[in-house]
Parts: sequence; structure tokens; C-alpha cells
Amino acid sequence: MEYVKKPGKMKRRIGIPVAAGFITIFLLTMGLTTYLVKERYAEQYAQSFREIAYFFYNTAAEKETDEKLSKEEWGAKQRKDFYQRLVNEYFQSTGNQALQVSAAVYDEEGKLWARSCGTIGDTMSTSNTSGRKAGPFALDAYLSHEQEEKLTEYYWEGRLSAEDHTLPEKYQILIRTSSDGRELYGILVQVLTWEEGKEAEEKQYENPLTGSICSYETGGYTDYETGMKIGEHHIFYVTDSRVVWEWKNPDVSDEQIKDGEIQNTDMVFPGMGTYEEWQRWNESEYLQGFPEKRDFSEEKYSGFMLDSRGAYYRCRYRAKVGNAGDSCVYMEIRMEEKLWLAAIDYMKYVFFAGLILALICIAWIIHVFNETYDRQTALEETRRDITNAMAHELKTPLGIIRNFAENLIEHNMEEKREYYLSNIIGQTEEMDHLVAEMIEIAKLDSEELALKREPVSFLELIQGQMERFRPVIEEKNLEVQYLAEADFQIDGDKEYLEKAVWNLLSNAIDYNVPDGKILVNVSKSQCSIENTGTPLTKEQLLHAFDLFYTCDRSRSKKEKHMGLGLFLAKKILAIHGVELVIENVAYGVKQILLINNS
Repeated sequence: MEYVKKPGKMKRRIGIPVAAGFITIFLLTMGLTTYLVKERYAEQYAQSFREIAYFFYNTAAEKETDEKLSKEEWGAKQRKDFYQRLVNEYFQSTGNQALQVSAAVYDEEGKLWARSCGTIGDTMSTSNTSGRKAGPFALDAYLSHEQEEKLTEYYWEGRLSAEDHTLPEKYQILIRTSSDGRELYGILVQVLTWEEGKEAEEKQYENPLTGSICSYETGGYTDYETGMKIGEHHIFYVTDSRVVWEWKNPDVSDEQIKDGEIQNTDMVFPGMGTYEEWQRWNESEYLQGFPEKRDFSEEKYSGFMLDSRGAYYRCRYRAKVGNAGDSCVYMEIRMEEKLWLAAIDYMKYVFFAGLILALICIAWIIHVFNETYDRQTALEETRRDITNAMAHELKTPLGIIRNFAENLIEHNMEEKREYYLSNIIGQTEEMDHLVAEMIEIAKLDSEELALKREPVSFLELIQGQMERFRPVIEEKNLEVQYLAEADFQIDGDKEYLEKAVWNLLSNAIDYNVPDGKILVNVSKSQCSIENTGTPLTKEQLLHAFDLFYTCDRSRSKKEKHMGLGLFLAKKILAIHGVELVIENVAYGVKQILLINNS
């Protein structure tokens, strides 16, 4: 049993390898490009990390060798506070949001002095080394992880509320400390109610916690040459406040808390380009994993080191600052980044555009293949139909020829010998005519077909071909009428157009009734040929131009293949830019030729 592939399955099967091929190429291309971007990031991050490390080292070394500082200004406590501010202030932003860095400083005995962490209090390393009152205090030394995250949320939300500098910050963060500023008693978060205008100025009040009266001016600036304010500006006043979050030091008594001082404060969170980046920085074991004590022997401790190149890109820099003795400190700076994630984030729009392009290419190739496959399938079906039709058409005349030839061989009815021979010749002529028409159809389908171009009058063409049918017209006693408002003319191959017109007139005459009429109506834009006779059924109108479509025998005395003549006529007219239409009229059938403007 022969297995026949179904067209639908073939289309689905070709779509799978095409899609798989393009997706594979897309993934390989994007993977290679992302790898190159990742390697480029590795170079950039390494260079940025070296610049950060050298700047940090030089800042510390400059401070350690400053001879202008007295012992009171540069004692152990002052040095420790300086380094705590330095590791926080400098690493609050590295200039690259994707690059995450932290640092730690150890004393000469290898004990941890300071490390990058969230701090509150006096956090600026540029402050005067004397006269500081509060901090900096490392938050993780006092707060739990959940408490620190909550305080950070308030801090970040306050930053966002005043990000465009047109509104004041929503929250105010305060600290309660000992009178000398050395001990942290508590942290408070106030939500402030800001109002604008003169009525707000009248309603402003003294903060019950700090005793201060707050106002905030936004927009505009002062021209120092004229003293005039330029640009629109607004003044806001605090008209109310309330505490929304508070932390109390459990190691401090209520009496100490009452005697403590409340003041506005600064906060620093290293790595806080965004709140999400700070969370990633804060949860990194590598960036937070500085031990409390280290062994810093000279042979172990110097220069840059690469810790890993797995999912994370991690580097360290270690150095000693100052001379041996009391002024010697050790530093360690760490960098961590997911290079692949950074490269993917950089390439995300390229991925999206590449995927869209790949899908378009897949759809286009599948569409082109399906169209080609459909055309091949249609051609194969047409070839098969033509073969079957030709076999069927040739079978009848061949059978007649065989039958007459057998009669001649057997010498039956010698008086009909001439009849048999004339019929044999007639059948061979019919076969020859059929083959000739098929050859013409094949020529019309050829890409090498070259048509002659000359002005052709359809009125003259129809009149000339009508003369060829004069004997048949007279035999059927048909009346031919012409109505010519103007001549229907085109530039084309007269020889081929004669064949088309001959087939149209052949149908009008063969399917006409005795004593019938043929009306030829010619105008500048169209030409029609009407004939009396039996109107066509819907199916006959639908298949009239199909190759080898056979009308009902009752419409003529012999079986007539209307589809072959009309198929050939329609094809000839189509390559000349003329559309052929068949429709029923009250008394018969009408064939219409129209200029195809499309």
C-alpha cells in the first residue's frame, strides 16, 4: 500500500526544523555576544576596582602622615571614627550602580576597627576631627536585621519623596544619644506634615522632640549680582509631626533615656544606588564576611587577588597603611558582581529585538515555503488532473479507431469501408486538435513566452472569426447582430487573441439553439458576446473555466468540453490584461471581456 504524505503534516514538519534552526542560531549568537559583553564588564570592573582601592589607600595614607594633627585630634577613637566614616562615605556610591564594593580596616593587632555598613550619626569623614557629638554608630551593632531593613525603608522612601527637589522629605530621622554623643540611646522616625503658603506659615509649630521650627524652600535661585530671585519657588512649613517608628537601646535605663539628647542625624548605606541594590549588598556573605580578627603577616597580605570567576566575579585588595607601631593599620577592600546578570541586563533590549527579528524570519520563511509548497502541490494536482483528463479524452477516440480498424480487418460490411476510414481520420484529427490545444496551454505557462505587441481591434477580430463559422451559423439558422458604440482595442498578440475569440464564438455557436441569436456588443471599455440557449447552473458557472470541465450533454448533441476552450481563452486574455467573465442573461449566456485595471 502506497503511503501518501498529507500537505498539512508536511507544513508542520518543515516549520519545526526552521524554527529550531533559527532559535539555535539566535541563542548561539546572543550567547556569544553576551559572553563578549561579560568579558568587557570584567575588564571595566577590574579597572574601576583598582581606582577605588588606590583612592581609598591614598586618602588613608594622607591622613596617617598628616603631621599637623595633634595626639588629641588623632587618637585611637578619632582614627577609628575616621575610618568608619571613610568606608561608608566613599562606598555609598562607586559611580557604577552595577558594581558593589565593601571595605574593612584593622588595627596593627589585626582587630576589626571599621567596615562598610549602615551607619547613623555624624557620618562625614570631612568633618572636623574635634568637637563631634554623635557617632557614627554602626546600625548592625544595635539593630536586628528586620529592624535595620525597616529603618532603611523609611530612609529610602524619604529620599524618593524629595528626589526632584520640588517637595521636602516625608520622613525625619532622629537619634537620642548621651550628652557627649558617645552612646546611642534610641532612633526615632517622624512623619512630617508640610504645608505651603501664608496660612501654613501661621500654622507652623515647634517640634516637640527637637524644639526646632522647620521650613523648606524649593525651586528658583538668587542672582548674586542683582540680589533678585529668579524662577518659581515655593516655601513649605511643618505644621504637624508624629512618630511612626522607634527603637530604644535595651541596655540603657529609662533615666538615661530621659537625660539623653535628641538631634537630627545623617545616615549612610553603602551600595544604595537603589533600595534593591542595597538589599543585595546587605545580603552578600562575601561583602559582609569580614572576620573580627585577621593575621596580616607580610607574606600573606598585599596587592590584588581574584577570589572566583563562577557565578560571581569577586576581587580583593589588601594593603598596609602607615608605619609600624601605633600608626599602622591594615585595609581590605572587596568587590562582588554577577557579570552574566549585568551583561544580560545590558543586552535585554538586543535580546528582545533579536527574538522579534528571528520570529519574523521564521514566519516569513515558513510562509514562503508554504506558498511554494502550495504552488507545487497545485501544479502536481493540475499535472495529475491533466494526465487523467488526457487519458480519458484520448480513450474515447482511440476506442472508436480500434473498433473501426477491427471491422476493416475482419472485412465486415465492405460497403462501409469509406465510412470507417473517414471516421478514423476524423477521430485522429480530434485527437490532434486536443493535443494542439494542450501544447498551446503549455506554451502559455512557459516563462519564456514572448508575445508580439500590436494594436488589435476586437470588433474586426470577432467579425473575421465569425466568417469561419459561417457554414455552421447558416446550418443552425442563427442571427448575428452587432452593436458598436466604439471599438474595443488593446495592444497584444493578434494570433493568440484570435484563438481566444475563436473559442468564445465556438461556445456561443455550439451551445446556441436552432434559429437562435448571437449579439456582439462592443464599447471602448468592454466587449460582450451573448447567445440564446439554456442558462448555466451555479455549478457550471463556478467551474466554467476549469480545465476539461464538461457541461451537461443535454446542452448539445455531443459531449463538449466547454472548460478546455474557456480555460485557454481566459489564460490568453489574462496575459493581455483582459478579464473574462461569464454570466446568465434572460434568454441565455453572456461572455464579457473587461480591461483589468488591477
